Amino acid sequence: MNRHISFILTVVTILFCSGTAAGRKQPFNEQSFEELPVEIDAAHMSYDQKADNLFARGDVEITQGNRTLKADRIKINLTTQDAEAHGNVALYEGGDILYCESFKINLDTQIGEVYSAKIFIKEQNFHVEGKEVKKLGLNTYTMKKGKVTTCDGNNPAWRIEAGNIDLTIDGYARLHNSTFKIKGLPVVYLPYALFPVKVNRQTGFLYPEIGHSRRLGYGMGNSFYWALSENTDATFWLDATTKKGFGGGVEYRFKLKENTWGKFYSYFTHEKSRFFEHEYRRPRDRDQFRGYLNFEGEHYFSDDFYIKAQGSHITDREFYRDYKRVVKRSKGEVSKSHIKTREKDESVFFINKNWQNYNLVINNNLYKNLQQSDPATLQRLPQIMFSSMQQPVLQSPLYYQLDASYDFLWREEGQKGHRIDIFPKISWPFNYGGWLKFTPEVGIRGISYLDLHNTRSIDEEGVFPSVKAELSTTFIRIFQINGKWLSKLKHTVEPGLLYEYLPSNDQTDFPRFDIQERFFRRHSVGYYVKNRFTGLIVDAADQPVEREIGYVMLGQSFNITTPKGGLYIKGDPSEDFSDVFAEIRLGLVSSLYFKAKFFYSPYDNNLRAYNALLNWNNHKGEYLELEYRYARGLYEILDLEGKVRLAREFYIFFDTRYDYLEYDDLDTEFGIEYSPNCWGARLSVEASGDSGGVTSDVSLNFLLFIKGLGETI
Repeated sequence: MNRHISFILTVVTILFCSGTAAGRKQPFNEQSFEELPVEIDAAHMSYDQKADNLFARGDVEITQGNRTLKADRIKINLTTQDAEAHGNVALYEGGDILYCESFKINLDTQIGEVYSAKIFIKEQNFHVEGKEVKKLGLNTYTMKKGKVTTCDGNNPAWRIEAGNIDLTIDGYARLHNSTFKIKGLPVVYLPYALFPVKVNRQTGFLYPEIGHSRRLGYGMGNSFYWALSENTDATFWLDATTKKGFGGGVEYRFKLKENTWGKFYSYFTHEKSRFFEHEYRRPRDRDQFRGYLNFEGEHYFSDDFYIKAQGSHITDREFYRDYKRVVKRSKGEVSKSHIKTREKDESVFFINKNWQNYNLVINNNLYKNLQQSDPATLQRLPQIMFSSMQQPVLQSPLYYQLDASYDFLWREEGQKGHRIDIFPKISWPFNYGGWLKFTPEVGIRGISYLDLHNTRSIDEEGVFPSVKAELSTTFIRIFQINGKWLSKLKHTVEPGLLYEYLPSNDQTDFPRFDIQERFFRRHSVGYYVKNRFTGLIVDAADQPVEREIGYVMLGQSFNITTPKGGLYIKGDPSEDFSDVFAEIRLGLVSSLYFKAKFFYSPYDNNLRAYNALLNWNNHKGEYLELEYRYARGLYEILDLEGKVRLAREFYIFFDTRYDYLEYDDLDTEFGIEYSPNCWGARLSVEASGDSGGVTSDVSLNFLLFIKGLGETI
């Protein structure tokens, strides 16, 4: 009888798990599942050999793995495979629960009846119940007088009551003759509704968004998500505004394996004539038909050989300003302020191959100047770069390193041609007693321009020797803290001296494709002091983890001779001393991070430029990021973005960018979001500055979302 009990209990458990979550999760096949131990507890158990019936009654509890079936009594016919359970029937599995008064189901056909059933699926907090329920197959039910909600409690915030529900677990609930209710009050009658009952990705409509602005009028954004297959999906958008017109887009995504994926995004619109003629003070290169294409992807042939691509195309330079919300859909976490103010559009396709000591990159870059129409914008089609790590020269103390590149430099108008750049370097590193390091380096850089085209075809070439040296040492001290979260602190101090000499070379005949600082005349000495603080932190799992918690670097250089050409962001090249430059990084706790760079002029005792970034975040989805960028006479910009919880279910969010030189709010959005467990609402106000030929505008946007109705998991 024990053999029969074990077999029957196994089949019963499989039956009920298929009725809830097992049909989609299937953690065991039937053979391995039968090998799991089965525990049964009941007041009475018996077996009718003549009728081939198994009986268990009196607080029956059957457990196998993470699944438990409870009932007052159970009966199973081993010949017909008809199973019955009566009285307080409940099946538990991984947080999913099926309640019912009783059931009658055939184990072979999976067809039968379940009386007064209630089903709860934990992952979506999904509740469905019905008085008269029929089981039509493995995961399929039909029920009369049913109710559906994703809210908890006897009086949920919302629910749908239907005369008839056709339900497929990990599929859809089709509701007929239904009513949408809020707190028990009927709001909308729905003759037919489709409700996703899925744990995995699900096809369906996403949340619509409505809003109003002075420029656009009333608007609504609709989207539809399509789960094409296990590794492909797509999202479709249709936006409508009363003044501007309609716009639509699609994003297609695929993932063939962990590091092989791609994403294609497109959006097009045709603005109404009246809107186009009245809203743009300066149309620039705008047209009524406007669009955006974007592609991102990568493919790894192996860990050291891969292809990556990222490319965009816009119909006009003002698209990012006017459609920043549309572009953000494809850019994810990038703020709309940064999208609006970008100065150039770049498309990149490159192939990378790594060896133990060498690296090869084949790169193609396309640039679009977003500030003005510029046919002289330089493109690299292609750029091939080869580099090596420092390696010993035979058995000598010398080390060599090689950087080489080839560029085909092309543009619509102006000079174009080929450039070959070869830069071998020889160094002789010394290490005195393990505490003092001295590394002199000599290099000879050769640059050749071939087939230069402007008014005639010419070639140019030059050789540029260079000498560099670095003297440094390192001091380390470890402090025993024995704190609750910090057990040890390591302080590393690295002072150093730098010397650089690049003799004067005539480059007057060289084309002005780009400015490369390192081969212009330079003769300087400098110093730096680096302080690094590393802590042995106790993580959430009580395991010690080494992490940088602080870094401070300070440095300056002295020009022995006046530099000529190049980019000198560390100060005016006509001055003997450069700016005092500093860099700071702080990460005392994992949720708070600060970094900054400063350039201080010793001549006027003032900051010439600095950037500072403060970022805070936590596991609750809250974050705050403050960035301040300043360069004297050029820009002074503040970026502030964040999302903070005011109360248990209320959040405020904001994203603003202010230009102190122009005294202008370049772009600002702020709002409030209410997000309880089963529904939510978002109200936001967005203001755009007067720029790009468009007057300033203020818009009001509202988004209502209900968990489970068109939600993408």
